[in-house]
Amino acid sequence: MKILIADDEPLARERLKSLCEELHDYNVVAEARHGKQVLDLIPEHQPDIILLDIRMPGMDGLEAAQHIAKLETPPAIIFTTAYEQYALDAFDNHAVGYLLKPIKKEKLVDSLQAASKLSRAQLQSIQDENKNTSCPHYISARVKGNIQLIPIDSIRYFQADQKYVSVGFFENNTASEVLIEESLKSLEQTLSTVFIRVHRNALIAECYITGLNKDKEGAHWLCLQDMQHKLEVSRRHLSDVRKIIKDKAL
Repeated sequence: MKILIADDEPLARERLKSLCEELHDYNVVAEARHGKQVLDLIPEHQPDIILLDIRMPGMDGLEAAQHIAKLETPPAIIFTTAYEQYALDAFDNHAVGYLLKPIKKEKLVDSLQAASKLSRAQLQSIQDENKNTSCPHYISARVKGNIQLIPIDSIRYFQADQKYVSVGFFENNTASEVLIEESLKSLEQTLSTVFIRVHRNALIAECYITGLNKDKEGAHWLCLQDMQHKLEVSRRHLSDVRKIIKDKAL
């Protein structure tokens, strides 16, 4: 069984690696310092199990796990944490594996043997119960069997179309669009500090609004920085958008 260890503390990674090397049938194939590095290493090393620290800088363990769960064949995840017992209730309630630091060899063995793949619903419930309200650093899309990470600060809009949502973003001097399976409602709740609803089918990044045009039929369309694609503003949200544009002009 191939193991990937993720922890921002070198000593913690070294201890876990040392414990794993004492066990038969387990091999540490990679180490990561933060969640994004975990996702970068998965395609190359194809781990069976990830020992994933929860508190890491940048993308933390819970956010990384949400992205990992979108893979066609995701590895099993065992969270490692120094959380107090009250914060671990969510893991117990949803039958999610975790190891409480400092990690003991016998507990590690038990967890490795019981490791299982986690569903996105399990992970979302854990986040809700831990009251993790911070804005994620990335949105992930599944592209050709792998995960493409899109930085939140590069995204201009989300637009719903039937069961998919299009993500419009600008990265490496290129405007692009990918499809994701999240609902517009859940995105609005998670990203409420950055994105606003302008239509029943669209959210936009407030900071990238550059203008508002009206066509011959009386419909209003938003212009966004670096994007040719324009989004319609519904009457319900028109006054809010106008206020934002007015405030940006001051």
